[in-house]
Amino acid sequence: MFAAVARLLPLLLLPTVLSPPSALAANILAFMPMPLKSHFGGFQPMFEELARRGHNVTVVSSFPLANRRVPNYTDVDVTPVQGLPEIDVMQLININFVMTVTNRWFFANLLSAQMDHPNLIDFLRSEDKSFDLVIVESFLQEYTVALGHKYNAPVVNLSPGMVWVSVSRWLQLPSTFSYVPDCCIGVTDEMSFTGRLKNTIVGFVQMFVEDYFYIPMMKAKMIKHFTYVGSDTRPTLEQMLNNVSLTLMNAYHAVGVCRPYLQGVVEVGGMHLKEPKPLPKDLQDYIDSASNGVIYFSFGSMVNLSNLPKEKMSSFLNAISRLKQKVIIKWVPDKSIKLPQNVKVGSWLPQNDILAHPNVKLFITHGGLHSIEEAVYNEKPVIGIPFFADQLSNMRLVEKIGYGKLITFDQLTEESFGNAVEEVISNPVFKDKAMIQSQVFRDQPMKPLDRAIYWIEYVIRNDGAQYLKAESIGLNTAQYFLFDVTLFLLVPTAIVAWLGYRGIVKVSSKCKVD
Repeated sequence: MFAAVARLLPLLLLPTVLSPPSALAANILAFMPMPLKSHFGGFQPMFEELARRGHNVTVVSSFPLANRRVPNYTDVDVTPVQGLPEIDVMQLININFVMTVTNRWFFANLLSAQMDHPNLIDFLRSEDKSFDLVIVESFLQEYTVALGHKYNAPVVNLSPGMVWVSVSRWLQLPSTFSYVPDCCIGVTDEMSFTGRLKNTIVGFVQMFVEDYFYIPMMKAKMIKHFTYVGSDTRPTLEQMLNNVSLTLMNAYHAVGVCRPYLQGVVEVGGMHLKEPKPLPKDLQDYIDSASNGVIYFSFGSMVNLSNLPKEKMSSFLNAISRLKQKVIIKWVPDKSIKLPQNVKVGSWLPQNDILAHPNVKLFITHGGLHSIEEAVYNEKPVIGIPFFADQLSNMRLVEKIGYGKLITFDQLTEESFGNAVEEVISNPVFKDKAMIQSQVFRDQPMKPLDRAIYWIEYVIRNDGAQYLKAESIGLNTAQYFLFDVTLFLLVPTAIVAWLGYRGIVKVSSKCKVD
C-alpha cells in the first residue's frame, strides 16, 4: 500500500508544481489621487481584487468606496474640497494637432493642484508607513514615481490607454511614427502622408521638446510635493521612470491598434467589464416594452449635454423625436427643455447592464475608451460624436473595423445625425461586425483582471522583476538609433567613394591627353 502511495505521490504533487506560486500577502499602495473618474474606474476593480486575494491595499483616490466595505481595502479620501471640477470640453474641440501635446502640459499643471489636498499632504509627510509594492498612474503626473524610492519598493505604472511617445520613450518601447499613432491626434494605424507627417511632428515634440518644457515642470513638482527622509539621495526622475517594473495599460488591440510591446508592458483593457446584473424594475420594464427596440445615449462623465450649443442640442432632440425606438439618455436636463415622448433620462445609469439587454439596438457615445469596450463586449453597434483626447481616434478605428459611424462635431446636424441612426439600425452589417468584434475581444487566454493580478503578483514574487526591461535603457539617442554606427560606416564609405571618383577623373584626364 505504501509503495502504491509512493508511486502516486508525484502525480498528486504535479498540479502544485505546474501552477505558479501565489504571492505572499503584500502591503500595496495604489496612488491615484487625481479626480479623473474614468481613469480610476478602469483600475479600481483590480485594487478590489488584490484585496480579495489577501493583499493589504491602501488606495489614495478621489473616489472612495461608497456605502460598502471591502476587507483589506483601505481608502485615503482625497476628493477635492470644492468638489470634482467640471471641464468645458467645447474649448477642446478642433484644437491644432500640436496643441494636443502642449494642452497635456497645461492639464498636467492644472491637475497638480490636487497635490495640495490636506489629506494628501498628511499622507505624503507621514514616515510610519511601509509598502512592498507601489502602484501609480503616471499620466501627466510622472513625479509620483518617487513613491517607489520613498518606500524602497518596486513600482507598477498604470496607463489609462495606449501609451504615447513620451511614455514609450522611458519604457523603451518601439514607437515608429509610420504606423504607431499618437492616440490624441485623430489618426489610426493606417495613416495617409498627412497623418504620418502630423504623427511624426507630434512624436518629435514629445521626444525632444518635452525635455525643455514638460520634464523640468515634473521635476519641480516632485521636489515640491515629495520631500521625505532620504529624498536628497534619490535618482533623477528619468532614472526612476526607466526603473518601473511593470506597466499595465487600459487598452487592448481588439479595440485599438496592434503595436510592439516589451514583456514588462501588458494590455489589461476591459477589467471593469462584468457579466450583467438585473436592471432596476423601471428600466427593465421600459426596455422590455419597446416594440422597436431601444437606443442608449451617453457622453460619459465629462460631457454635459446641457453645455452644448443650443443648435446642436436641438439637432439631437429633433432627430430623436422622429425615431420609432425609445431612447435612454444619461442626462439631467434643465426644466426649460421639453423632451420628446420617446425619451427617458437619468443622472446615473448602469451602462454595461443596459447595453447587455438584447432589445438595445444602438449605442450613441462620445467615443471614450470604456464606452467602446462596453459596446464591443455587448455586441452593440455605435454612433460616435467625439470631443477631445483619444475619442476621435477611437471612433476612426470603429469606422475602420465597421461596427459604427463617426460624426464629427462640426458635421453634426439634425439631418446627419438622423441619417446615421437610420443607417446603423437598418443595415445588418453594423450589427454583424459588432458581433465579430465582440468574439475577438472575448477570445483571450485569461480575463484582463486575472492577467493584471498575475503580473502584479509576479513582480512581488520576483523582487521587482528587473529582467522584464530591455537593455536599451542604457543607450542614448545616438546609440539607440545607431547614428554613431551609421556615421562610422558612412565616413569610410564616403572616403572610398571620393578616392574612387578622384581616381576615375585622373585616369579619364590622362586618357584624353594621350
